[in-house]
Amino acid sequence: MYKQNTKDNMPETGPDWVMPLRTGNGPRYLQIVRMIAHAVESGALQAGDQIPTQRALAQRLDVDLTTVTRAYAKAREQGLVSATTGRGSFIASQPLHAQSSFTDLGMNVPPTPSWLHTSLSQGLDQLQRAQGMRQLSLYEPAALQTQLLQAGRQWLAAALPELASQQPMLLAAGTQTALCAILLSRCQRGDAVLCDHLTYPGFILAARSLGLRIVTVASDAQGMRPDALDEAQRASGARLLYLNPTLHNPTTLTMSAGRRQEIASLLEQRQLTLVEDDPYRPLLPDAPPPVTAYTQGRRSFYLASLSKTVWPGLRCSFVLLPDQATADAVQDCLRATGMGASPLLAGLTAQWIASGQALRIASEIQRESQLRQALARELLPAAAQAHSHGLHVWLPLPAHWPQQIFSHALQERGVGVATAQAFASTEHSPDSVRISLGAADSLAQLRPALEQIATLWHAGQTWGTRRPLV
Repeated sequence: MYKQNTKDNMPETGPDWVMPLRTGNGPRYLQIVRMIAHAVESGALQAGDQIPTQRALAQRLDVDLTTVTRAYAKAREQGLVSATTGRGSFIASQPLHAQSSFTDLGMNVPPTPSWLHTSLSQGLDQLQRAQGMRQLSLYEPAALQTQLLQAGRQWLAAALPELASQQPMLLAAGTQTALCAILLSRCQRGDAVLCDHLTYPGFILAARSLGLRIVTVASDAQGMRPDALDEAQRASGARLLYLNPTLHNPTTLTMSAGRRQEIASLLEQRQLTLVEDDPYRPLLPDAPPPVTAYTQGRRSFYLASLSKTVWPGLRCSFVLLPDQATADAVQDCLRATGMGASPLLAGLTAQWIASGQALRIASEIQRESQLRQALARELLPAAAQAHSHGLHVWLPLPAHWPQQIFSHALQERGVGVATAQAFASTEHSPDSVRISLGAADSLAQLRPALEQIATLWHAGQTWGTRRPLV
């Protein structure tokens, strides 16, 4: 909750609900509106709470004052806040649901089964009875860790039957945590790391935060090109490669088995370390074996998050490592940067996997994803790229639509998407957007959002001579 204080009504650290604005997430003023709305929905802000002055929030977010002024005006228009001359701005006594007319398809999350809340309630109750509060209150309860790793091996057995039972395994509180720990343990500041031109923003952020040099590798219709990888490695001296070869984020591409074998062979020749991020595999019934299978686990890290196929709230990612010494080094880095995964969530994860509930949830997500992809094929332009089982769509834009202008115009129409800029490992990115189909509450909410995207995609043909209607 925001409290009045000195220094222009804004504490030095700022209210807990104020988060940094992100490039590629649409106009800044609308990000601020969504930030306020989320704080209301989560309970961080309640009716009557005072929010920072426009000047204070502008300083906190490092934006110009007009951006915040526009955001507050939009928030008042949506019924989120009210303003009193001389007193400031406050959360409205009966704030409207700001997202009721806004569908944010920018975050890649799975559709939530309607019965998940019941499973969650029952699962937590069973976990408390089985483990007891004392075990769940420990940082790393040994018995629970053992159960969880057994569950992880069971979860990975479909993708890597032999390696899942033989290789060392760790649990991380999400793939982002695992990526940071792996890079921290394997790289020195200034080292080069290899990845696709468009890739997971979390990897880009982690690499840049650790002072690593990101070197991009060219791709074709099958994914990363082996010849381009060889050339980039020779030129940069890089020792690590990051790949997301199945339902690639953001382009939706799934690398062929033959291309995976070629990449694995080159990794062996060049003694490159592989970090394979594979969060979407359980959604695909016919996915080729992971690249890690072709490397036989040598110098390979295999990351399998449950956020995209079971529930993001679990914050659980299994990490398969090449050897015990490497596992120990990564574990030290995990402990240096956090206290590990929550025993409560870890226990729930182990319970859901062991009981088969995780697979039932994944099957329901797979079914719903197919329905949403069918709707997207019906409504979106033919240029859209997607897999029939995937969570997202990649939409190249016509020449008359720069990605930021398109995103801005779409935001004004009540729909959010992620622009290619958010995934670019260099300054340049194609004019394209990623549409996350699982982010809508239902097919009924998704349909008008996709219709808005399609309508806008076809509009503005004279861009360059006049501004598209926004």
